[in-house]
Amino acid sequence: MKRSSLAVVCLVLLAPVAAACGSNTDTQAPDDRSPHASASSEPDAAAPAKKVDACTLLKPEEVTPIIGKNDGGRPDAGVGESVCLWENPDTYHSITLSIGSPGTAVPGQSSSGPDGISFGSGNMAEFIIDDRACTLQVVTSVTDDSDRPTTTKLIGLIRPRL
Repeated sequence: MKRSSLAVVCLVLLAPVAAACGSNTDTQAPDDRSPHASASSEPDAAAPAKKVDACTLLKPEEVTPIIGKNDGGRPDAGVGESVCLWENPDTYHSITLSIGSPGTAVPGQSSSGPDGISFGSGNMAEFIIDDRACTLQVVTSVTDDSDRPTTTKLIGLIRPRL
């Protein structure tokens, strides 16, 4: 009985402390503007970013000649990003596109490789669109870099569509 009474006392004493730790001490009203705020035509930074459906960024007539018959692309919900995977079930040839959420890349900066594309292991291509870090991987050959020109071509198609 003594142990449960002690637990209740601890809870009663610690609850106000925990509530104080989570409180916001900022007293500025939501309508107050800082002296540095400017009237701008830029969208509100607090507005939610438009969700991108990566599966709509490549057309069937662009995918099928590369990997053959495929499942039409299926979304894969990533954390804060839009991912689409097109796969040929017979050959396992595939295209995987990942569009990062806004703020995952520095605006106006491009990857260090030619055409602003950097290739990593497994022919994974990294590129930037606006302020989004993106990747594209084309797999029709696992023994060489022969998919890189196709990957570069597809990135050229994707960039203006986003």
